[in-house]
Amino acid sequence: MRRIIISVWLMTCFLMHVEAKKQIERTHDYYTEWAIRIGNSEMSHNEHLWQADFLKKPKWDYTQGLVAKSLLELYKATADERYLAYVQEYADFFINGKGEIMTYKKLDYNIDRVNGGIFLFDLNKFVPKQQYQAAMDSLRSQLETHPRVKEGAFWHKKRYPHQVWLDGLYMGSPFYARYSVEHNQPEYLKDVVRQFQVADKYTRDPKTGLNFHGWDESREQAWANKETGCSPHFWGRSIGWYLMAIVDVLDYIPQEMPERQELIDILNRVCKALMKYQDKHTQMWSQVTDRPKAEGNYLESTSTTMFCYAMAKGARMGYLPKKYLEEARQVFDGLCEHSTQLNEDGTTSITRACAVAGLGGEPYRSGSYEYYISEPVRNDDPKVVGPFILAALELAKSTPHIVVAKDGSGDYKTLQAAIDAVPHFKKTRTVIYIKPGIYREKIIIPKSKELLSIIGEDPLTTVISYDDYAGKENAWGQALGTSGSATVYAFPDDLYMENITIANTAGVDKPMKGKGHQAVALHVSSDRAVFVNCRFLGNQDTMFNYAAGARQYFKNCYIEGTTDFIFGWATAVFDQCVIHSKRNSYITAASTLQGATHGFLFYQCKLTAAPGVTEVYLGRPWRPYAQTVFMECELGEHILPEGWHNWNKPQAEKQVLYGEYKNYGKGADTDNRVKWSQQLTEQQAEEYSIKNVLEGKDGWAPQTGIIRYVPVKK
Repeated sequence: MRRIIISVWLMTCFLMHVEAKKQIERTHDYYTEWAIRIGNSEMSHNEHLWQADFLKKPKWDYTQGLVAKSLLELYKATADERYLAYVQEYADFFINGKGEIMTYKKLDYNIDRVNGGIFLFDLNKFVPKQQYQAAMDSLRSQLETHPRVKEGAFWHKKRYPHQVWLDGLYMGSPFYARYSVEHNQPEYLKDVVRQFQVADKYTRDPKTGLNFHGWDESREQAWANKETGCSPHFWGRSIGWYLMAIVDVLDYIPQEMPERQELIDILNRVCKALMKYQDKHTQMWSQVTDRPKAEGNYLESTSTTMFCYAMAKGARMGYLPKKYLEEARQVFDGLCEHSTQLNEDGTTSITRACAVAGLGGEPYRSGSYEYYISEPVRNDDPKVVGPFILAALELAKSTPHIVVAKDGSGDYKTLQAAIDAVPHFKKTRTVIYIKPGIYREKIIIPKSKELLSIIGEDPLTTVISYDDYAGKENAWGQALGTSGSATVYAFPDDLYMENITIANTAGVDKPMKGKGHQAVALHVSSDRAVFVNCRFLGNQDTMFNYAAGARQYFKNCYIEGTTDFIFGWATAVFDQCVIHSKRNSYITAASTLQGATHGFLFYQCKLTAAPGVTEVYLGRPWRPYAQTVFMECELGEHILPEGWHNWNKPQAEKQVLYGEYKNYGKGADTDNRVKWSQQLTEQQAEEYSIKNVLEGKDGWAPQTGIIRYVPVKK
């Protein structure tokens, strides 16, 4: 039945395929449709995922893991259950109830096998099973004893001793990094970065800016240069693996980690170098990268697709200059034009894919130019299918459905008009992009607009502003009240906002009349809401974290105010944010409900104050069971020695949970803290990890950078 459905759908693609070659409209749906087309074709070509890579019998390997990862990304983007079912069938075929993986042998120390499980992180969130976690634990355990070169990089395989291949960086590092973050083991991230440091140190070529395929520490291999240990040529796909590994690993390297910039620098250097060797007619790259015009060399699709993915993601995430997004679009156009073909059965194939290449082994692979161009070329290789789907979806993420621009150059001039245009109860994510400008609007995002992303160009220039306040009268002469004063009301689940300022300017341009000077900038009731690199400006009651049970995550945000400017019932995490006090008063006023597991968590935040502000409390309880914890934060000297206030509610002293852990700075001295606050033990602090505070029953983990593209299963 699945094949029939896929075949019917694929037959409808014929005219689209022809039309795409006539005129390209780079819409969000254009890229998504390409991902769907290739994903459906892959499932049509292979009834079972283990058959990918033209296998005759099952084998746990990286190629199937790569395709599985790409199909789960496609599931996120489309909510089509067929992709999830196809991947789950594969996982359940290989992994038994104990988490043992069929055909996997840890003591082979083959780094490729680790990447075979890269898809399990997402699968285990969609379909939680103990055996999936056990399988990931087993793969992770391989890295504990996997042989290494003297400076700490993993051998490519036990049967390739003392060798580091660029391919191996993708086979181990993204899994290693994600496992470390999701299992609260950040101390291993330096080892993750070390893999790249060693590889780049010994494979980088100063002349071209590229990296050689492999390096032999022992200099014993016939392919290894006796002085440098490097293989003699630049193989395109090995560089592609290298770049994909970097952009995926960067998802998990904290911004404050100094080594992070080293990875970004490598990415920029190699991408810049690649542009010198690109074929400008097809936008593709050759099998041997630096010799595009050499006899026998050919334009190769796996490397080109990997470069496309790395450039698209790198530009979207800010690791690369924005110009690389347009480069990636052109590369994708070239791939579709010159490396795809429509088959008689309605499926689409990707052509020009090198089947395999390596160094050493039996029969011996010399790494010569002649060797690389002699390996078989085929269609539908999983090493191009997976990256193609990932590249298409990356470009879709960078191509909004709706553009808002005050000057009329977008689809709408106001954000509210754009929100109103989004269909109710849509089952996939909608992206709204806002061009710079001050948008004086009172915004309401309805509950029915789930899975909505609103992304500005820059928080300093993309501003949503209004000036209502609690004492202001409405059309009927009644005071708006605190809840009626907000600039932005956010109600839908799975809301994502980035690079935007939300401001309430009441009292700034003209004085407020009447009683009630509370003036909310953001009123957020959403569950699983994410705010990244946003600014929230106001005075009293700037941010209202509404709705008991809702979980909200703020990353690298700036929040300012005077009194109780972060308040409410929700569970909220503020991760590496700046919290700025404009007046001697109180920062938080949590209203955590009795029985709630967590309230507010401030993690690695910086607390600052305006000049002359010297007496600020960390918080006071709006309701008697308030929970607020500051962990590893820099507390300025404006924080009072007592730290907390009881709001003249002695009973609250017995019921609140006000905690601190490993804070530092002039305001972090705890000798004179109120006795009813807590200095958390290490064990208590573990209970307040971001993971524990936010994950709930659905495994929500926004700190990993994963944003949902489909609804959560109820």
